[in-house]
This record gives sequence, structure tokens and C-alpha cells, in this order.
Amino acid sequence: MGRALAVIIWILTLGSVSLFFVKKWWFPEAISSHAAALDRQFILTIIVVGIAFTAAQVGLGYVVWKYRDRGPADRAIYTHGSNRLEVVWTVVTAVIFIGLAVMGQSVWASLHFNKAPVGAYQIEVVAQQFQWNFHYAGKDTVFGRTDPNMIDDSALNYLGLDQTDPNAKDDVASRRTAAPLERRNS
Repeated sequence: MGRALAVIIWILTLGSVSLFFVKKWWFPEAISSHAAALDRQFILTIIVVGIAFTAAQVGLGYVVWKYRDRGPADRAIYTHGSNRLEVVWTVVTAVIFIGLAVMGQSVWASLHFNKAPVGAYQIEVVAQQFQWNFHYAGKDTVFGRTDPNMIDDSALNYLGLDQTDPNAKDDVASRRTAAPLERRNS
């Protein structure tokens, strides 16, 4: 049973990793100037995590194969292990994943801590399940006040736009409902 389980683990690992090479369920076309940096960070993270996942699953399969049940004559033996090895793999894992987090923070910071280019049109977007709500400033280019307490789906005020605010008089709110997966993929 141990050999069959090891082979199943390896096949599932190969199948899981191969899904990332197919790219059927991949990113949509990039439509922002920040998309390339975000996509690069995501790809780097996927590669590092994929390598770690593959190594862990190959190791698991190896251990299941090597230490399989060989009958009543083969008894388990207690071993303390190696504290040095445990410290090394914990530190290496921490360094790799903290490094990914730091690199991801720099990409995030470049997106959020830089001002928009001159002439860029600002849009506020609020996400709901299966729906995106867009808030466009009017001709005055000033957003009207929003208040979560004013959100009223029955009045189609998905953003909580305060209509008593003078800056909200010329604002435009629109929504886009996500299509079910069956219709989008066909």
C-alpha cells in the first residue's frame, strides 16, 4: 500500500503543478500600468511556492515509499531527530517567505504610495459578491461623500452616495454584474 500511496502523491503533485503551465485559468489582459509589476511578483511567488510544494510532496512520497509497512516483523523505532536540521530548514523557509513578502510589499508600495499621473481619471470601485460598483466624479472632478450607512440596494444606491452633498450632484455611479462562470468561459 505504501508504494501505491507514494505513486498517487507524485501523480497528484505532477497534475497540480502542470495546471500552472497550461495557463487556461490565467490572468486577463493587463489594462493598467501597474499590471506588469504585479504579474511579475505573482509569477515569482508562484514559482517559489511551486518549488517548495513540489519538494515537499516528492519528499513525502519518498518517505511513504521508504518507510512503508513491511509486516509485523518490521517494528517502528523512535528517533529524536536533528535539532540542527530543524533549525536550518525553519530559517531557510523563513528567509525565503519573508523575502517574498518584502518584495511583494515594494510592488504594493509602488502602486499605493505614488501619486496618479497628471491627467489620470480617478474612479472609486467598490466590490460586492458578483458585482463591481463604480463611482465617477462629475465635471467638477470632486467625489461626493459616501456613507456606508446610506447603502440601500432597493434604491440602487450600492455605494452609499450622499445625495445631499453638493459634490455628489454630478457624480455618476454604475455597476457591473459578473456573469456566471459557465457563460464567461464559453
